[in-house]
Amino acid sequence: MTEAVRTIAVAVVVQDGLVLVGRRSPTAVEWPDFDEFPGGKVEPGETTAEAAARECLEESGIAVRVGERSFGVTSTPARPHSVVSFHWATPVDPAATPTPPFAWIPLSQLPKLNFPPANAPVLAMLQRNQGGS
Repeated sequence: MTEAVRTIAVAVVVQDGLVLVGRRSPTAVEWPDFDEFPGGKVEPGETTAEAAARECLEESGIAVRVGERSFGVTSTPARPHSVVSFHWATPVDPAATPTPPFAWIPLSQLPKLNFPPANAPVLAMLQRNQGGS
């Protein structure tokens, strides 16, 4: 029996050399105490871009404009039946303050953080390009 594929949408919010990052709870079922970009499961009838924007607002309090540029990571060893869709985004209000545990982190600090493996391609792009939008 084949397990259903789960689609996760993630907003990679970048502005002025900063990126929106949060820390997962130490009691989280998946990846406790790891750093993350805002994101979550895509709901029925929702596009991945819509889900990324919704999850970002729900988790961080930051409303975003999701750009056209995106990419996916499929079937990582930790998530064998998952597709993670990353979407570049910018804040609607650049002065908005995120809700903890999310915060604006300098791009230069990303190598010091501990993200789940599925984030490796986006982290490499951010370091190489110093931003995705």
